Amino acid sequence: MLASHKKMRRCLLATSCLALLLPATAQAQNEAIPSRVGQLTSLSGNVSYNGAGSGGQWIAATPNYPVTSGDTLFTQAGAEAAIVLNASRLTLGANTELQINALDDTHFAARESQGELFLSLTDMPPGQSVTIDTPRGTVTMTQAGAYDIVAGDAATPTIVSVLAGAASIGALGIPAGQEGVLSGTDQTTAQLEPLQRDALEDYVLAATMPPPPPYAPPVVQQMSGVDELSAYGSWSMSPGYGAVWYPYVPTGWAPFRDGHWAYVAPWGWTWVDFEPWGFAPFHYGRWIDDGGRWGWVPAGAYGPGYAYGPGDQPVYAPAVVGFFGLAAGAAFTASLLASQSVGWVPLAPGEPYYPAYHANPAYLRRINQGDVRHFDPAAHRPPAPGEFVNRRVATYMPASAMAHGSSAASFGRPVTPGQFSQAHQFDNFAPALRPDITHRPAAAPHPSGFATPHGVPPIVPHTAVQPFHPGTLTQPREALPPRPPGANFPRPMPPVYQPHEAPPPRLPAGNFHPPMPAYHPPAPQFHPPMPAYHPPEPQFRPSMPAYHPPAPQPHAAPPHPQPQNGHDRNHP
Repeated sequence: MLASHKKMRRCLLATSCLALLLPATAQAQNEAIPSRVGQLTSLSGNVSYNGAGSGGQWIAATPNYPVTSGDTLFTQAGAEAAIVLNASRLTLGANTELQINALDDTHFAARESQGELFLSLTDMPPGQSVTIDTPRGTVTMTQAGAYDIVAGDAATPTIVSVLAGAASIGALGIPAGQEGVLSGTDQTTAQLEPLQRDALEDYVLAATMPPPPPYAPPVVQQMSGVDELSAYGSWSMSPGYGAVWYPYVPTGWAPFRDGHWAYVAPWGWTWVDFEPWGFAPFHYGRWIDDGGRWGWVPAGAYGPGYAYGPGDQPVYAPAVVGFFGLAAGAAFTASLLASQSVGWVPLAPGEPYYPAYHANPAYLRRINQGDVRHFDPAAHRPPAPGEFVNRRVATYMPASAMAHGSSAASFGRPVTPGQFSQAHQFDNFAPALRPDITHRPAAAPHPSGFATPHGVPPIVPHTAVQPFHPGTLTQPREALPPRPPGANFPRPMPPVYQPHEAPPPRLPAGNFHPPMPAYHPPAPQFHPPMPAYHPPEPQFRPSMPAYHPPAPQPHAAPPHPQPQNGHDRNHP
């Protein structure tokens, strides 16, 4: 019994070890942890980032980095970037600076100081809103739709285009199919004009991605980054877990091994995956080992007939793993930590997630409700390090390498079964594992004086408002000054994704393997039997006698002048 109590105490402390590794300032900020974050994706060219993970410096942006309040992005000449927020997508054209002022469960507010921003807002529930500050006013959008905002400057107008939905800027309402054009410095004038689509709008509208399958629970549609999965894997319906996604990965691949750790406030240590699809499967849901084939279960606790409510929204986690420490001694100390290792293991369905930051019972219930049935923070306990379902792919790396943001593929090692006996808790020492990451510096934006916050002048609506005519959607805007840098988007569409290799061969039949022929049909389906196209020769080459009369015929007598009487030609 005493050994059992010691074992329970060890596993409870081991899974919460990184809570002791966070700087005290971060734990003081954990009173209101955001449930929603954006995913930084589709980076092309030089993109700069300044925010929670950069230490206040402009650094090179990293794909799959979480985006939250206080972050700023800047796309340099010829570059682009996108922020995926739930089912919506915000695309930054070239020479665009976007600072996120607020990102919470119901509101997204940002300032676009320069450049062009396209917003594809999908499935906005009542009460949610998006506001974008421009040098000439604040654009407000409260319904789903497609919007394009050109910030403008002192010499060029601010243009708010509404392809679908409805928006407003100041006192000017902009319906679908029209755009608001605001110009002036000391006094701003505004008018409505027919919608004119530019290169960035055409680019974004053409770059569509298939959504998750219809049998996926509605909560899955709201997970940031989930729309990218269909191009990089296959979905299947499992009777035990519901919707399961299988990535196209090489044999021997395992989750949480191809990426690195970054320190992002207020969550602390956050997994940043290197795969282009590597966001949603590492911050939501759970992973299953299906006979050697890995599948992602986004919401295994939501069974058929589940009654969804307003509270059924996905909650972002910095990494859905269980942490533990490895050392040869009896316990970690601050000095020992620098030379020892931190381990982690992907959580499986039914295993609760316990964050390393402070979280009250209500938050624990929300972040686990989609993956653990009937979760009760007071009753559930984390498993011991050696009892995790996915322990065969547990990974560890030196704490110093983790603090430097080193690649897990280079410094990580698999945990052997014998090493689990060395898993220890972190206790009785001051916070020691602080981030020590050397970032690659990047260029900072150079906004004009007009783009700095200076109090937006009142909008004077133009007296001659042009009506919208569908036939004028593509007419050139000849009366307006040229659009600012970044308004045009010359970069061609990226090629359609082709998996770098075929999916691994299907393992023995199980509950979760989608039939591979659905994706790789057998050759006979495309190459019918050859006889159908090459009939036998007799059908086209009749017998030779039909074209060569018998040999005696050339020596026969001339034909009788009256052969129609039925007499033989050889007998007169």
